[in-house]
Amino acid sequence: MKRKLLFIFTVLSIGLSSCERDDICPENTPTTPRLVVQFFDINNPEIQKNINELVIQSVDTENENFIEYDNVSEIILPLKTNQNSTQFLMTINANSENESDINTDELIFNYARRNVYINRACGYKVEFLDFQVTQIEESNEDLEWIKVTAVQQPNIDNENETHLFIYH
Repeated sequence: MKRKLLFIFTVLSIGLSSCERDDICPENTPTTPRLVVQFFDINNPEIQKNINELVIQSVDTENENFIEYDNVSEIILPLKTNQNSTQFLMTINANSENESDINTDELIFNYARRNVYINRACGYKVEFLDFQVTQIEESNEDLEWIKVTAVQQPNIDNENETHLFIYH
């Protein structure tokens, strides 16, 4: 009987000692950062300005992805991790009943990508380098609601700082 118990104890000990810890990526691990954008008043550049009924739609995706914001002075946008650019239509007053209040501008975000290994559980994250913005110009400049863009951080490796200022 003792021999049987000793055998069972040995098998259980070997079995349990061969277990590995679960490879679960901790929630607080930095992952691929998103673009942090703040809006400012073009007439008073020191003051943040809230944007009403802002709808942002990705231009070059097959489905109708869009993000809605209301009365915000800061937004966070995802950038494509499999391409070197992301293109958005940014519409203010999108839900206005007066169609002349609805105004859409198009921005293209260009960047280089760098894959950074985090660990076995989390895998890789993408960092965006040499970030630049191009605004598709309207035929009538008065129709543009985005007056100026200013890149604050050309390398996007976290979400703890603002990367882009948009003056309206």
